[in-house]
Amino acid sequence: MKTLRLTSIIVLTTLSSASFAATQTFQASVDAVADATIAQTTPLHFGAIQTAASSVCTMDNAGAVTGACDASNANINLGVVTVSGVLASSALNVTVTGASGSNVTFVPTVDIQNATGTHNAIANSTLTAVTTNSSADDLTINVYGAMTVDSDLTAGSNYTADYTVDVTFQ
Repeated sequence: MKTLRLTSIIVLTTLSSASFAATQTFQASVDAVADATIAQTTPLHFGAIQTAASSVCTMDNAGAVTGACDASNANINLGVVTVSGVLASSALNVTVTGASGSNVTFVPTVDIQNATGTHNAIANSTLTAVTTNSSADDLTINVYGAMTVDSDLTAGSNYTADYTVDVTFQ
């Protein structure tokens, strides 16, 4: 009986260590995508503004200025920023944020072109979800808004305020 019991234990041990499953290795893959390239196509310029503190010059989406500025100034330009190198139908977040500079503050408003849907009159620092079109056209961001004089300016001098364009994948 001891022999039978010992044989049974050996058989059970052998069976319990036998594998009835299988193992297979698979691969995970990913395609690398380059970061977008952001370039200023047309520099934003409000033309000429009055020198007194609190003066405000406002530009609309067609590049026309009103307020404390010279609407006939030859330097007036709607700002244009181009975002390139993004694949078709890519989901992106776009944010444009103004800042204070030397004696002036710029608060941008933007229109984003060549994306699916309409993205117009987007306010300063607003994160905007866009999807590039199916042709992978470059995004065009038209930049306009308001320039405010923070402290009295010196006539004939040039003043600037930065704005930042941030593009990230969703």
